[in-house]
Amino acid sequence: MAKPASKKSAVNTSIVKFSANKAPKKSSVSGCLSFLFAIAILFSATGLIVGLGWLGFMYIFQPHQVTWINQLLPNWAQVPWQGERPKSLTDINSELQKQGEIAGKFIPLAEDKGRYLLPIYTQRPNCSSDCREITELRLYEVSNDAEFESQQQKYYYLLSQTSITGPEESFVLAPLANATNEHPGSSINLPLTEIDRFSPRSAPPGFWFYLHGSRADGIHHLTYGQIFFYNPERDRLQQMLVWTSPQGQIPQWQEITGGGMQELLINQSVGLEPQFRVFQVKTAKSSVYPTSLEEILLQPPAWNDKAFTNALQVARSGLWSPADKWLQFIQKQKKSKIPARAQAQIALVRLHAEQTTIQADADWASPGQAVLANLIDGRWGNALRILQNSGTNVSEISRLLKADGGRLGDRVRIALGINPKRSEVQIWGALIIAAQTNEKRANAWLQSQPHVTEQTRKEVQIWLQRLRGG
Repeated sequence: MAKPASKKSAVNTSIVKFSANKAPKKSSVSGCLSFLFAIAILFSATGLIVGLGWLGFMYIFQPHQVTWINQLLPNWAQVPWQGERPKSLTDINSELQKQGEIAGKFIPLAEDKGRYLLPIYTQRPNCSSDCREITELRLYEVSNDAEFESQQQKYYYLLSQTSITGPEESFVLAPLANATNEHPGSSINLPLTEIDRFSPRSAPPGFWFYLHGSRADGIHHLTYGQIFFYNPERDRLQQMLVWTSPQGQIPQWQEITGGGMQELLINQSVGLEPQFRVFQVKTAKSSVYPTSLEEILLQPPAWNDKAFTNALQVARSGLWSPADKWLQFIQKQKKSKIPARAQAQIALVRLHAEQTTIQADADWASPGQAVLANLIDGRWGNALRILQNSGTNVSEISRLLKADGGRLGDRVRIALGINPKRSEVQIWGALIIAAQTNEKRANAWLQSQPHVTEQTRKEVQIWLQRLRGG
């Protein structure tokens, strides 16, 4: 008869069973750890490959961005620098001095992007004043490379270089030549010696600045220059305009057409003849240069309306105040129908009319200047009364009439076209021709007028005698 199993055997059997049940769990944990370890190695290898790939890409296309690794490498394994290294201002000045050039002051453009403009000057030979001429504009970017961040000085990358050549003398003197028939000047380029920033109150994002120089010509002290615009979105430096001002005035931003936007105003007036050029800032999304300056011109008319077209013709002759009054009447009649471009032309006429009105209303010490101011404003009768009261100063008036470049004659022609019976305009037409040519031609012109009266002919002879000093 078999003996019952002992307690010890039972315990051993239980241990064996327990051990048999636990063995698979230990194997599962080990496998899981091995799997995770393999995954970690795989990800590490992938990260290493991606990192090396990124370093390789940066080394090819932007090598200066990975030179920081040189701090971790021995000399024999250094990453060579490709392309132009950034330079400190000291380095830039030293390099320019070797080339006979001078660095100006950095002008901040887009400080959040680290963009700066640097004008480069050259010393003009045989010069006694304003001897430094701007010959180049450079656009720089502050370096953010780790290799240079620890340096005390800032380092800069050169982004672009723009050569600068001043305008030709003939361009600068053109307003004078057109007004006085003087010599138009040569093709010599005049120097640009200064640079300044100026920004409109409301305009597309960017930075405006102008380069300018000055030139004396007889009694005139002209200022001229170029206008540039930096577009931070396109990272471009763009020349916008070349300008000249016989009045010696720099360009100004001024609201002229209304609506809250400022326009660029350039004063090209000569003497009492007003001549303002006005430019509007325009934008185009698809253009390489999205910002531009568009001049407001009186020709062609921006509105196909006969009365409006005739009023602009009067304005182009120089009769600004009569044209402005005519346009104001048209505005009251057809305000809602006038397009924006035509409204801009009206604003340009009004700008000139305001100036001629101020001049005609002024208290002139010189009778000649008073006569001229009234003629320019179309006040023919007032001009005759001043001439009547001028006493012995008629020679000055005769000299001013002779010096006119044709603008007074244009005014006479247009005024008689509007009303051919105006005797005071007929008288001034004859006096202007006599001063510029001779009395024979003046009388012949007067005889050719279809509505001249015998009384007007007699008055002209009296005025001609006075201008002769008789």
